[in-house]
Amino acid sequence: MGDVRREDLGRMLRAWRRAADPAAVPGRTAARGHRSYLTQLDMALLLGVSERWYRALEKGEDRRYGREMIDSVARLLRLSPGQRAALFRGTGLEPPPRPAAARQPDPSLVRLMHEQRCASWLSDQAWDVLDVNAVAARHCPWLVHPGANVMLWAFSPEARYQLRDWETRWSVPLLRALRLAWHRWPDNRRLDEVVRTVRGRPGVPALWDAAVGPAGGAQRGARREEARPVYFPLVAPDPVPVRVVTCAPFDDATLRWTMLLPVDPAVTFP
Repeated sequence: MGDVRREDLGRMLRAWRRAADPAAVPGRTAARGHRSYLTQLDMALLLGVSERWYRALEKGEDRRYGREMIDSVARLLRLSPGQRAALFRGTGLEPPPRPAAARQPDPSLVRLMHEQRCASWLSDQAWDVLDVNAVAARHCPWLVHPGANVMLWAFSPEARYQLRDWETRWSVPLLRALRLAWHRWPDNRRLDEVVRTVRGRPGVPALWDAAVGPAGGAQRGARREEARPVYFPLVAPDPVPVRVVTCAPFDDATLRWTMLLPVDPAVTFP
């Protein structure tokens, strides 16, 4: 009976994939061609797994599936709470508890974010990535990785390569924003988890102690940041000075809209 149930779940998963709107899928630039639906290969590329692995999931094969990967499948396909729970249980996992009701990004905000010609993305209070535009997916591919979180990435070894002058130009402003949010929303368990993880990274405790003073982050409106260097290998051989502009809707403190704006207007993102 278990095999039959898994095969039936696989059929539902195929239907959910084909019903998903490619234009609404984070990192959709990884999808090939101009199809009106996502293929198994598209999903594999977006998830960072082999096509064979994803095909096995849709075939209902009895394998061990990681929670993070299954959660990423549900997030990419924008499954409903009921569909998400079915996918978790069907792959032998306990569904995550339903989060407190949260506002979904306004469609007009999402559309505006996608229209930007610079790297642009939406994240929540804990800096978990909700959606990215095509430029961000191409030049900051970590944004479309399963479970992408801005702060967790920003304090990873990879970030210290792309964010140039990391310790002097990036680390303390980011920690100031993280600390301010941590105190502002003390009941946000995910944010507390992110803070504990970041503070456990090598070298961060001393930087955390230094991260006092005015903080960046989401504001009512937009906040202009000082220029900071970022390495975009597809744009230029040298780091590109950018300003990090973070906005938030006036009636919604749960969202951040972030843009990396080149200081030189002649710099364009292919």
